[in-house]
Amino acid sequence: MSNLFIVTGVEGSGKTSVIIELAKILPFYQVTYFTTRPVSEKGTVVVNWDKFKDLAEKDRFVLSYQKKDYLTGVTHEEIVKAEKSGQPIVWEIDIKYFESIKNEFPEAKIILINGVGFKEFYEHLESSGQAIPAAIALQAKRSAVQSRKFHRNVDFVVENRKGESAKAAEEIKKIIENK
Repeated sequence: MSNLFIVTGVEGSGKTSVIIELAKILPFYQVTYFTTRPVSEKGTVVVNWDKFKDLAEKDRFVLSYQKKDYLTGVTHEEIVKAEKSGQPIVWEIDIKYFESIKNEFPEAKIILINGVGFKEFYEHLESSGQAIPAAIALQAKRSAVQSRKFHRNVDFVVENRKGESAKAAEEIKKIIENK
């Protein structure tokens, strides 16, 4: 599937914001996740626990995992539907799962959103109303290190600084259009 583009990055890097901006300038198919509770993220469909469990037991997920206090996953049928769309496919994936998807779809192009350093991640958590104890500050530092570690395992790195999601989306558009 040569028209599959995986958009990944650490928490707070702006993946979702960049994809929202990309949708304004380029038509594409965004991979939809099933979730077991309503979430604010675009590209999700809520199903009850029994439906999610049934899909999992029938091995219908390409990827599924627990995220905070809910389960989420993408089905094989969703990927078939994406392929049939004939459009470029954009799949937002948490950084810790992109390698398993890359193994499943080796022809996919991996785009790392490199949006935050330690200071920006700390500010992101603080602005979202989270108290910033020492453990969170340590997590922010780990995320910055993790992002740098993954640079060598991706096809493209797109910078996304605060307030510059549209610029990052333009860069991804060029990648998708092969320019």
